[in-house]
Amino acid sequence: MELPQRIKDDRFLPTGYYRSLEQELRTKKQLEEVRTLVVSSFDRTTRILPFVYFDRYMVPCGPRSVAGALANVGMQKTRLLFQLWNPNLQPCKAEIDGKPIDMLLISSMQIHSAPSYKLIEDAYTLGEDRPLIIAGGPKACYEPFDYFGLGVHKTISADVVVTGEEPVLLQMLLVLSEFGAGSGSMRQAFNRARKAGALEEIPGLVYPKDEHYDGQNLVNTGIQKLLCDLDELPMPDMGFSTLEPPHRRKTLSARPIPIDKVARNSKVVPLLISRGCKFRCHYCPIPAYNQGTIRYKSPQRIIEEFVQCAKEMDMHTFFGTDDNFFNNIKYVREIFETMAATSIDGEPLRRYIKFSTEATVIDLYKNRDMLPLARSAGLRAVWMGVEDLSAKLINKGQTPEVTEQLFSEMLKHRILPMVMLMHYDDQPLRSPGELTGLIDQIRFLQNAGALSLQCTVASPAFGTKWVNEMFEKNLIYARVGHKELLDAQFDGNHVIAGTCRDPWRVQLNLLRGYAAFYNPRNFLRALLKKGESKSISGKRLFFQAWGIAALIRTAWNIKGYLWRLWKGPIERKTDWPKKFRQPGSPYPELIKSEKSSDNLRNTPQEGQTSVGSETQ
Repeated sequence: MELPQRIKDDRFLPTGYYRSLEQELRTKKQLEEVRTLVVSSFDRTTRILPFVYFDRYMVPCGPRSVAGALANVGMQKTRLLFQLWNPNLQPCKAEIDGKPIDMLLISSMQIHSAPSYKLIEDAYTLGEDRPLIIAGGPKACYEPFDYFGLGVHKTISADVVVTGEEPVLLQMLLVLSEFGAGSGSMRQAFNRARKAGALEEIPGLVYPKDEHYDGQNLVNTGIQKLLCDLDELPMPDMGFSTLEPPHRRKTLSARPIPIDKVARNSKVVPLLISRGCKFRCHYCPIPAYNQGTIRYKSPQRIIEEFVQCAKEMDMHTFFGTDDNFFNNIKYVREIFETMAATSIDGEPLRRYIKFSTEATVIDLYKNRDMLPLARSAGLRAVWMGVEDLSAKLINKGQTPEVTEQLFSEMLKHRILPMVMLMHYDDQPLRSPGELTGLIDQIRFLQNAGALSLQCTVASPAFGTKWVNEMFEKNLIYARVGHKELLDAQFDGNHVIAGTCRDPWRVQLNLLRGYAAFYNPRNFLRALLKKGESKSISGKRLFFQAWGIAALIRTAWNIKGYLWRLWKGPIERKTDWPKKFRQPGSPYPELIKSEKSSDNLRNTPQEGQTSVGSETQ
């Protein structure tokens, strides 16, 4: 369900609050001995297009930032584990400095939720000696209740779910420090703080009212307050310094990867530059999560992160994890001007870094005069949400003429256009004489110069109003071919809802769309293409070779689901899940904290946006 938002200035933490919180936590010397394991959960069954193979070389930004936040307040006995690298690790056997961990923090997207549950269940095998278990990440923000009542007997749960960002976690640790938190006592301190009601004053937490979850009594402290100035967050090296080396053991290594060796495994740095988006697409939960605001890092801070990663960690490839990099053109121009004027050891910054990000076609088109500056700043590629060239699914100004002209300008300045499409129920595979068919659009975009394709099924995402409509109309699948639908299948690569009578056709069309873009014929066309710079033609060949290999893997992995869609039966959800049913609450089975803020309202209507005055 779409999250409500706070009103006006109540959305933000006070200026400077986060750094003062860090300073206060550094005085809590007992926390320095706390052994913490931060896990970025990963379900290996989701390794299909559009990210397969690339996913191994990019440690997720959110968990890395959480680990860095802990290390930055003096909790140096923190270890960050990327589960794709370490699939066999068991929290019950994890030790840091020869002793069991005191805290287990698990960050998960919805599609990676199954492994996160198993991690919690494994930690429970330690009985009363288990660590304090904290769940977070996108899954926790929108469906915190799913982390309670796990296991065969429904008796296993996270101790607390953080439904917000780094400040919420640090606020909770500060409270726990007043209740005896330290090495070997984190869970006991949490229980004492809960009993005293001290946690109710921290917006952004969900936890059982009592120590043992009884199936219904959860405390919700409300929607988080946002950190306005992203410069206050720790530098990237703090998170990377805690990174566990790749291995298949069940235990942790004696020490993390040395900071100057991180680049051997993590080739790409996901870099947080801004949070929020000015568009309000019905299928996207991002604007509501950010409470209608857009938040930024300063250009100077961004340069510091580029330089630090390049010089200290020998990492030169960056991906901006922006929701829409070109939200604020004045800000973007300032970033590019600062980057273009920056040198490292007498050489321009662009010689040291390769920067890519996300944007919309229309924003980039309106500011295509900035492309020469962007290239001189180090911009190499832009992933663009074309979505649907006919604008029947969503209209963000992405006409064929605009798109073709933009791609031509981008290639002229050696900036790679990477496209993202969405295939929807009513969209035909082909449309002779028109540009509504999926394959027609894909071929148009490829002829216009697109180097890579991401094509997903338009699916309802938790945290949006669209998922409400799908539940109300009973359009979400419950079982396909006698198999229950899993969270891992809510990845945009599986047909999991809709009105189509033959959903297997939509699923097959997705594969056929990819095959129209990635195939041996197009590989040969790229090989023989003339009039293009060697750098672009080489990358075009690379993406074709990668895409063909990834498509083969994707088709193999998805064939069973395609068969079940064709054979059936398909059972649809006939009612809201019980966890949603209590009226008048964003988390219907939760008890609202008496101390949580009532200063909330529904998010703006589609087409509206609200940007905090401090971030404009």
